[in-house]
Amino acid sequence: MLLSSCLEPLVISQVFWKQKKAFQLAEDRYEEWVLFAVTEGRFQYRIGEAEGVAGFGDLVICPPFMLFEREVLEPLSFHFYRFDWSTAPESQLPVVIPLMDRSRLASNYHYLERLSAQPADDVKLARMGHILKDLWQMAMIEADQVRTKHRSLIETDACIEAAARKISEKAFGRVVLKQLSEELGQSPVQFTRRFQAVYGQTPMDYLTSLRLHKAQTLLLETELTLEQIAEQCGYENGFYFSRMFNKKIKVSPSAYRKSHRI
Repeated sequence: MLLSSCLEPLVISQVFWKQKKAFQLAEDRYEEWVLFAVTEGRFQYRIGEAEGVAGFGDLVICPPFMLFEREVLEPLSFHFYRFDWSTAPESQLPVVIPLMDRSRLASNYHYLERLSAQPADDVKLARMGHILKDLWQMAMIEADQVRTKHRSLIETDACIEAAARKISEKAFGRVVLKQLSEELGQSPVQFTRRFQAVYGQTPMDYLTSLRLHKAQTLLLETELTLEQIAEQCGYENGFYFSRMFNKKIKVSPSAYRKSHRI
């Protein structure tokens, strides 16, 4: 993925859509560049010749006047940006940019959602623009790291991206990573190494980040018990869920819920 360091996104507007069960328009064209930054759920897209399924961690970009076809697959929450570039892109940009630093991404989305609830003014728009630029900087840094390590992504991407999609689709149920590696014709060690080379984290860490992101959302937006949240996030019981949450987030689920609620 080649991203130009000369480009800088300039925000025009931003709206946060929460738990949409369907798009009002199955397809649309925009006069400006648009970005869908998914915080929860999944949707199917087609932009030009590019098509696929996007979820948390994906930035979906559509150029002006290009047909954007989309369909919600799971209740969808996302930040919708209209923006322009500081300079005209010299080459075609990718339609989907996956971001691997899920902790940093979740933090940005947390601040964006809080900003979305504030009255509209120039200060709010400027802060929204700052976070948009930060998302773009994250994408460029990760792209640079890929180029620096001289990764061969042609065959690996097709295989590992398929694995990542399967993990995402089954993240909140029973996931057997050993079985997944066998389906791809690799030993567990080979699978883990190849996955980490592409995504910068092990398959288990990738799975855990998806589960805990959903858990954070449920802790803040519902009154579900820890046992209920554990079940919805793919954990066998509340004890194991709490131990994993505390290990990765560095705070207990109960303390996280108490300290982050307004």
